[in-house]
Amino acid sequence: MKPLPVSPGDIQYLPESAQPASGRDSAAQFKNVLGRYINEVNDLQNTADKAVRDLAAGKMDNLHQVIMAVNEADLSFRLMMEIRNRLVDAYREIMRMQV
Repeated sequence: MKPLPVSPGDIQYLPESAQPASGRDSAAQFKNVLGRYINEVNDLQNTADKAVRDLAAGKMDNLHQVIMAVNEADLSFRLMMEIRNRLVDAYREIMRMQV
């Protein structure tokens, strides 16, 4: 089984004495992590779709492998949607803050 598309190693921890990255650098890193994760989820969806088509066409006879690919794609998609929901909630909370 492949590891999850986003691992704890993707998050960079800085010591307290380190200077924070500029806003553009942070935004670019955030964009890259999300972009990689979305591409990984898309690849898993495409792999699962191909496995189902191959099973239906008789090119593959390992049902267990097809079910695992579909479940992995489903779990990754659900995780991506939960991350999206949390980001939208955080954005709404920030917009409600009074300056």
